[in-house]
Amino acid sequence: MAYNITEGTTVRFYTTEPFTSLSGTAVNPDTVYFSYQIQGQTSVTHTWTNPSGDTSGVIVNDGTGLFHADISTTGLAGTWNYVWGCYPSSGLDTTKTAVVAEGTVIVSITAIQ
Repeated sequence: MAYNITEGTTVRFYTTEPFTSLSGTAVNPDTVYFSYQIQGQTSVTHTWTNPSGDTSGVIVNDGTGLFHADISTTGLAGTWNYVWGCYPSSGLDTTKTAVVAEGTVIVSITAIQ
């Protein structure tokens, strides 16, 4: 599903389902990433590491397995494709979900007044 947003808005991207273990229990993986690409530009990736979090403060852990990131669209009109995913960085991470949310946001240029 694509969402239409006016340029200059801060968009909250969030996981729609929690990351889960092999048994289906919600877990915080070793590493969570949020990546987006605006058409024609280089992709941007933010990383949250368990237990230290995201040092840039972009990714916020909302509860076990659930995350969000607030991204400003100021000056960034275009079609955005985004994905939330994880990957293990130790043998202790038994998450089964590689991607929990992905989608498209269309950011329209602000009308000139």
